[in-house]
Amino acid sequence: MRTRPEKGGPGARPPLCGVVQTLPPTLVLDALTAAPFGDGEIDVMTDLRCELEADHRGHHADAVRLLDGSPPETLWTQWTDWRVPVKVLVLRDCARVGGEDPRGGDDACTLFADHPGTCSFDLFDPEHERFLAAHPAYRYLFAREGKPDEAGARCCL
Repeated sequence: MRTRPEKGGPGARPPLCGVVQTLPPTLVLDALTAAPFGDGEIDVMTDLRCELEADHRGHHADAVRLLDGSPPETLWTQWTDWRVPVKVLVLRDCARVGGEDPRGGDDACTLFADHPGTCSFDLFDPEHERFLAAHPAYRYLFAREGKPDEAGARCCL
């Protein structure tokens, strides 16, 4: 796994790419039919945002649909700058675990196996941090998510 300091200080995490795109309607249908349905609802992500490390080489990528089953796989789409995605792909999930999960324990990488760059748990999301800076109350809620309070109740979003 490659690590490099983010602009702004040694040891800082590299930023997320974050390039946005929209999943075309024809690929929504492909995403719905690319794998068997589980028992739950099916969500297909149509507002895409590249989840890879900034300044990566090759295609941008975002998860389109989470799949149930074994081996753990997710439906992804890829695109290049200024072009819409043209296909969806079933890719095996990255098996790396690390980082610090706010609920305790280890955080699993949410990217696909053999992805370029840094795993998701080591990436810094500038857009998320800007949101939290503008809405400080959410930082508290995200920090408490899944943790019981003094009375034993769990906070949820």
